[in-house]
Order: sequence, then structure tokens, then C-alpha cells
Amino acid sequence: DGGRLSAPCPALGFVVDLEPGAGVSAQRLARLRAEWAAFLDERGLRARELPARATLSFEVESEASQATQNDRAAAEGWLAARTELEQWLVGDIRDLRADS
Repeated sequence: DGGRLSAPCPALGFVVDLEPGAGVSAQRLARLRAEWAAFLDERGLRARELPARATLSFEVESEASQATQNDRAAAEGWLAARTELEQWLVGDIRDLRADS
């Protein structure tokens, strides 16, 4: 290696924005958050909520390596079935450590 420093591995993941429908109760929103966390956990993913956003926003990354397009597609499928969401958006896979 000759003592060269290598760049850190990218943290590939994606950002998810959720907009609850009008009139969704705090209890139902709490249940949605818990079910979202359980879904991610089953896939070996974790989410960090991004503060100060109008919608619920999460950075999703893999616990072990890199989040994949399959993880992204699974998140889209899971969110599409959620009736309590008015809108949702799953962003593209990107390096979450890179400056945005």
C-alpha cells in the first residue's frame, strides 16, 4: 500500500419523503413510523430522520454495506400500499456522505 490513505467507502442510500394525508391522527402516524422501522429492519436497513422538513424525511442506508436498487424498489412498493400517505417519494441511490 505504501502508506497511501484510501478514501472512505461511500454510504450508498436514498432519501424518502413522506407526506401524511390530511386528518391522519398522531396515533396512526406513530403506527406508520413503527411499521416503517420494522420494514427497514427486516431488510437490514436503517433510517435517520432529517430534521426541519415540511414532510417526514428519512435517509435510508444499509446496516452492513450499501443500499441497493432492490431496497429502493421494495421501499417504493411498501409505501405504495400505505393509505395514510398523501404522497411519498423515494430518491435515487446516492452517497449519503457526499455533500449535497
